[in-house]
Amino acid sequence: MRIVLAQIVGSAAPVVGELAIQTEPLPAEERIARLEAEVARLEAALHDRATELDTLLNVIPVGIGVAFDPLCKRIRTNSTLADFLDLDAAENSSKTADASERPTNFVCVDLDGRLIPDDQLPMQISARNGAEIRDLEFKIIHEDGRIMRMLGYSAPLRDSAGNPRGSVGAFIDITERRKAEENERQRLAEIAHANRLCTLGEMISGLAHELNQPLAAANNFARACQRWPLTSGQELPADVLGLLQNVAKQTDRASEIVKRLTTFVKKNASLSAGVDVNDLVSSVITLTKSCFGPAMGRAEAIPLVAELDCSLPMIAADSIQIEQVLVNLIRNALESAVDSGATQPVTVRTSLQKGCVRVDVIDCGAGIAAHDLSSLFQPFFTTKQEGLGLGLSVSRSIIENHGGRLWAELNPEQGATFSFELPIDSPPEAR
Repeated sequence: MRIVLAQIVGSAAPVVGELAIQTEPLPAEERIARLEAEVARLEAALHDRATELDTLLNVIPVGIGVAFDPLCKRIRTNSTLADFLDLDAAENSSKTADASERPTNFVCVDLDGRLIPDDQLPMQISARNGAEIRDLEFKIIHEDGRIMRMLGYSAPLRDSAGNPRGSVGAFIDITERRKAEENERQRLAEIAHANRLCTLGEMISGLAHELNQPLAAANNFARACQRWPLTSGQELPADVLGLLQNVAKQTDRASEIVKRLTTFVKKNASLSAGVDVNDLVSSVITLTKSCFGPAMGRAEAIPLVAELDCSLPMIAADSIQIEQVLVNLIRNALESAVDSGATQPVTVRTSLQKGCVRVDVIDCGAGIAAHDLSSLFQPFFTTKQEGLGLGLSVSRSIIENHGGRLWAELNPEQGATFSFELPIDSPPEAR
């Protein structure tokens, strides 16, 4: 545009300073150059904004998906969601895509394990119906068996008329959070269980005291009846004397069982002394048959066989702690046999092995799953519904504190063998 200052001639009084404006178009080349510069500036600004948005979406630990059609034929994802789904970020992640683009390496199920139809996934519902989805918890099962717990949100994208034209979704991986919550629930339940066991131990101590008195009285009465012929001069029938002898014998046995129970639950300081492992095995087998077997149902029908090496030397150990290990292993073997319906005996074998006393507890139960072998001795790991998950962990700690080792192996045909070795030489002080 050009502005020309001119004096208007021919007027009676000249007009001074009046402007005459003349407009002329810019040359085409200059206009094109200016437009190209403006387009380049806008493209650079748009690229910067897009880069900033991509960086933001890819850095946050939330999976983001965007669909621009009501049927969600294509869903673009940020890198986080692509990682959740084991896809490349450029791949179409929509389960309602055409068959040639639809991902098949994962499925979505609800918390009860039921398959979620593809058109009922959060983004598909929002894109189709315009509904917002919040706090939808579901699972993603990958083709390799991995399971992820997800929390999903979705909202519709709308056109100028307010109709849904696509959707945006946000997905949070809560797998570890749910595992932590479940572990905490289990820990609290285990603490409560442990407290009940402590209370039971105290009750057993009190109950043992109460039982010892009538057992001692019954034993004394039986002994007195046995001596009655000597004081009265009258003979008792032989069968009556035999019955009295049995009464005395059984009351002695009951008193010994009560004594063993009391010793087993009593909290004593760890004390190493000379121990005959064969005696411990025999004692624990007797205790298990008389006390634990009846509480385990069909376990009474499963024989407990001891194969003892009579040449074993004495070892320095805490007898109560080693008894605890034996009780755990023998009970586990009996429970495994009962659960599998086995009738073969559980064998406890002792032997001498290169400077160590070895004990093997062999069962013919269901055995151990291969993937569980590495976790058997971890605290709170259990395959039992009612198990606390501490028995094997505590047992390994006890054996290792005695300078030995405890391990498990699968039997060639059926069942498993739990073994431990204790050194013949004096071990480190048990803790």
